[in-house]
Amino acid sequence: MFLMLFILICAILFNILPKYSQKIAVLISSYVYRVTDNEMNIRSEIKDLKLEQATINMTDEFAKYAKIQRKIDKHAAEVKRLTALRNKKIAVINIGVKVGTYIVQALTMLLIVLTNRSEPLLLFSDNWFYPFHKIVSFPTGVPGGLGVACWILACNTAISKFTCLWSLGQTEGKQAFVTERQPLDIPLD
Repeated sequence: MFLMLFILICAILFNILPKYSQKIAVLISSYVYRVTDNEMNIRSEIKDLKLEQATINMTDEFAKYAKIQRKIDKHAAEVKRLTALRNKKIAVINIGVKVGTYIVQALTMLLIVLTNRSEPLLLFSDNWFYPFHKIVSFPTGVPGGLGVACWILACNTAISKFTCLWSLGQTEGKQAFVTERQPLDIPLD
């Protein structure tokens, strides 16, 4: 019974984790890839230059205004380049977290199946699952037994159906709210 509950909790956890992998990756990358001091200095220079530019009259001192604008554009391009580089690294972490979650899930479930392949989780009457009794009892082969592989499959299927229904219920409520707010038909004449 403990093993059945453990498999159910693992299935729930491994079904939820990939959905939050982006948030986990952002959390990890916020510690690994922080904004550098160089980038912070460039951003503060941009602010200072914009303040200086705001004090200059564009029509009277156009050359000075344009020179400051070129500096601002140059620094903004550098900040944009650094940000894009950091975002690429964050995307790699995001993919790594998602793939890592799937690998850990597969290895965990494989380990559970291999360590408990000889004993059924539950025993039922032999004729309960008659046409499918060999599939239900896989890998144990005990007639009327519930095998680990079948239980894992049942848990994953039930959780995916539940989350699908849950997400449909969430979007249905949002659509009902959106459909209530219809635009007014006002003639433009």
